[in-house]
Amino acid sequence: MTADATAPVAKPTVPAEEFAERRRRAAAAARARGLAGLLVCSRGGGTLDRYADVLYLTNFYTHFPFIPDFEGNWSARAHTFLILPVDEVPELVIDVPDDGRIRLADGRVTYSDFVLDDAVKALKTAGLGSARIGLVGGDVLTFTMLNKLRVALPELVIEPADDLLMGLRSIKSPAEIALLRRASAIGSRMIEAMMDAAVTGASHGDVVAAGLNYLVPAGGMLYNSFMASGRGGDPSRFAKSNFPTWGSDKRLADGDWIRLGISGAVDGYVFDLARSKAVGPVTNRQVELFESAIASIEATLAAIRPGATAGDLGAAGLDKQKSMGFAVDGVFSAMGHGIGLGWDDPWLARGVATPIVPNMVLSVERTIMQDGYLGDYEESVLITPDGYERLTDATTRFW
Repeated sequence: MTADATAPVAKPTVPAEEFAERRRRAAAAARARGLAGLLVCSRGGGTLDRYADVLYLTNFYTHFPFIPDFEGNWSARAHTFLILPVDEVPELVIDVPDDGRIRLADGRVTYSDFVLDDAVKALKTAGLGSARIGLVGGDVLTFTMLNKLRVALPELVIEPADDLLMGLRSIKSPAEIALLRRASAIGSRMIEAMMDAAVTGASHGDVVAAGLNYLVPAGGMLYNSFMASGRGGDPSRFAKSNFPTWGSDKRLADGDWIRLGISGAVDGYVFDLARSKAVGPVTNRQVELFESAIASIEATLAAIRPGATAGDLGAAGLDKQKSMGFAVDGVFSAMGHGIGLGWDDPWLARGVATPIVPNMVLSVERTIMQDGYLGDYEESVLITPDGYERLTDATTRFW
């Protein structure tokens, strides 16, 4: 089937009052932990890398690319700080002008070239200069930035607090579910366009270009396209590239398989799905791998029921894979993860005790390899009170 980028897709939005409620709940969680407030840091830079926390709380994203600090000229470009005291007015420090999307009616917005310096000032203004606070997004701070923060505020006590916000983000509101439903629909059409383009003689780049021709007009942004092709047997053939992931110079040929694992975002909300198919006539051995990946996902989904944990789901899928004779020896030992404004909790892995509850959105994924053959499949689902609803609706089988 051919995707139509001109087809209208309703565009949901998150109301301003929801952002205020998120901040209220985040501040309450900080207070319950004995913290005086939160310092929330995100990085944008025109990519999809670690923008989620500030966007979740304020609807702000910076498109400025990351550049090293230049003393006397700028600091922390591509970074954004939300200072969220438990009892005072919040302040958002940004490095590009507000385009009208910020939702912070109860707080202040400071636009500055010196983002880190003004974040320090905001902490002092909020009475947090020597307080005990939680840091959300510490992994996006450079060592230099963290050092400057400690030098400027030597009495400030900082504790990791990513789990507070991740707990809030793991349960989606009706508006977020609508945004994830739309993102999954666009991702589904994108991967179908890519599968249509995966024909004899095409390159991996040709396949990605076909998907982008749908995604870009639809207002989406590509995070990555994990691509591989090849053929099984002896000798086997395997074609992939790491940088970019669609950079292989091998062209598809009859007898190959190809797998596509794509992720991206629409209005910040992530789609994440995978499919496999044969190039040219399909063989029984190819189908065995394709169907085994699907069966592992279906076993995981079958484990979704009231009272189930993330560990139950992970074990169900991995046990199914082993029961079909495929070793669990890949680099990714989970059966999936939550999605929202990025990769959310929980991870579907053995031993994870997090309950699976309504209004979580999960991406369930599995790649299976054997003897040079590969099957890959991923679906996104909304957890409902009595089970789940599929959000991805891309064609399942291309054979």
